[in-house]
Amino acid sequence: MIDKQPKKLIAAIQLIVTMLLVALVTVLAKKTLVDVDSFTFVWLQMLFGIITILIYTFIIKKERLPSLNINYKAWLIILMIGICNFTLVKTLFILSLDILPATTHAYIINFVGIVTMLLSTIFLREVPTKIQLLGALVAMCGIQVYFYIWPGEQINLGLIYAGSAVIFLALTNIFMRLLHLKFPEQLSPNIISTFAIVFGGVPLVSYGLFQSTESIAAISFNNWLVIFFNGMFSIALTTSIFNLVIKQLRAYEASILASTGLIFTAILSIPILDELLKIHQILGCVLLFVGILLVQNHQYKSNR
Repeated sequence: MIDKQPKKLIAAIQLIVTMLLVALVTVLAKKTLVDVDSFTFVWLQMLFGIITILIYTFIIKKERLPSLNINYKAWLIILMIGICNFTLVKTLFILSLDILPATTHAYIINFVGIVTMLLSTIFLREVPTKIQLLGALVAMCGIQVYFYIWPGEQINLGLIYAGSAVIFLALTNIFMRLLHLKFPEQLSPNIISTFAIVFGGVPLVSYGLFQSTESIAAISFNNWLVIFFNGMFSIALTTSIFNLVIKQLRAYEASILASTGLIFTAILSIPILDELLKIHQILGCVLLFVGILLVQNHQYKSNR
């Protein structure tokens, strides 16, 4: 059901491969988080993400700093991407993970796709087709079946944090798409990704350097490698690829396609963490996969 237009197909493949890499480092991170404090892990991965994207953009790709005549609204959107995705979402993730069970936390975060679809319809007027709506519902059913839980009333504060993170992450997707629709040629995807990560990541890293530098001395070499690769893939690579993909796919299409990360994480957890998938998890992955395929049906009329 994936659109056969080359650019859309290439964009979809790029995002899927990226989510596979992210799933791999995420599974490895589960082991590291046993020994490393979650906040320390987050700000260190952000630091490595900033360093990686700066090296890639300005040394490897040899991009130049943007000229001063760039529309200020474009810079405001990039600033909002950085604040929403890297300052607010990362902080809310930490707060919610400290309160919620890990499975409940992951369950709620996977609703980013459906929230993105709603916001895309409202703010971008990119209305999904009936098939795409069906696909989104099937994907959400898959997530429900996979986790097989309903959040309890006793964890309301954690739900507020996680729910807020979902909204801000969905807004990030909307802002990225809006930037490419309104200012398609003003800034390269590498520059957008770099400044978004720097704008949003520097406050988090600064707070981490001020609060928790003592704990980093005890981190083992292997855990440093896991944190580094999480910064490289989960922060730098994901942001860069998503900025490329969002030029070809609608925000909700890219967001729901990114849910393949849940499937990859489940599969990779088997050999790496010695976890066995239960029947409801396998069924949930199948439903999620079917829903993702349906959402990638691009037979809509352009609203631009």
